[in-house]
Amino acid sequence: MGYRQQIHEIPATLGVTLEKARAEYGAALRMIRWGDGPVYVCGAGNRAALGLAAGSAFESLVGLPVVARPVEFFQTYGLALLQRRSVLLMIAGPGESPEVQNLALTAQERGCATIAFSNAPESPLVKLANHVFLVRAEGDAESPAAAVCMHAALNFLAFEARRVLRKPQPGWELVEKDFDRLPERLDWVFTQLPSVVRAVASELAHVPRLSIVAAGFSHYPAWQAARRLRSLSSLQVVDVEASEFLHAHTSFARRGDAVLLLSGSHSKLKKLVHRCAAQARANGARVLTLTDSNDRDLVDGSDLGILVPALQEPPASTLTMFMLEWLAVEALRAETK
Repeated sequence: MGYRQQIHEIPATLGVTLEKARAEYGAALRMIRWGDGPVYVCGAGNRAALGLAAGSAFESLVGLPVVARPVEFFQTYGLALLQRRSVLLMIAGPGESPEVQNLALTAQERGCATIAFSNAPESPLVKLANHVFLVRAEGDAESPAAAVCMHAALNFLAFEARRVLRKPQPGWELVEKDFDRLPERLDWVFTQLPSVVRAVASELAHVPRLSIVAAGFSHYPAWQAARRLRSLSSLQVVDVEASEFLHAHTSFARRGDAVLLLSGSHSKLKKLVHRCAAQARANGARVLTLTDSNDRDLVDGSDLGILVPALQEPPASTLTMFMLEWLAVEALRAETK
């Protein structure tokens, strides 16, 4: 199956993923003995960055302290942190290394609760863990569908943990409603925005250097997009956290460069991204944006942008990731023309 066809099928796959998550995650979370933290989160292999994103989601949504590290780092330097009744969330990746299973076994020997998060039911980690959260995204672990669904399911897992462990607060129902409508929103943008996405993709295929700037929940989608776009032979691309960009902007935004800024009207760090846009323009870089139509200050100051429906920050970040996966596919196609 071609990557473009995979992009087309993501909304349906995501719908199944979130439906299963709604049916299963809450009950499974109630079986875990949660303390006051910290929660340890470890991503394996190329899931290490996703582990860091999951850590941020648990901190911001659940309010528990989180220690997020790559498996190999934690296995080497962090074992002393594991105490009886600690909670260790491990995100399985393709071709698991021995460190993954060793860490799970060590944690269990110390009386920790081990949680496996995976889209591979036959993963050795899944068979070892005390608790398992499966993502219903079949096929190649490197596919856009797997990337988008793993990201959405982890954010939803953090949201469900918040609902299990915390009293209801105003605004929770808005986040839940936006998770429910997320597959529909992905389908809408895929139907309505192909010409805009191709225009931005063509731009990316013909600039020498690109910085993808993001903050908060959008940081992992930026990292993943930079990883995809490095396949373009003509493009140097980096992902930059917004605060780092502001303090080192001359390294990331020079005349002739392009800067792609990721934001949204519900982002708690949108003003920081707006400052990055102003700095990029002052440096003479071409400013591209991916945000929603309610984020007027960023939209009005960009040379070219993609506007998507407004969603609460956790589901909005998955919509951003979907758009970036699609954008990378179109940019690779544009380069070959």
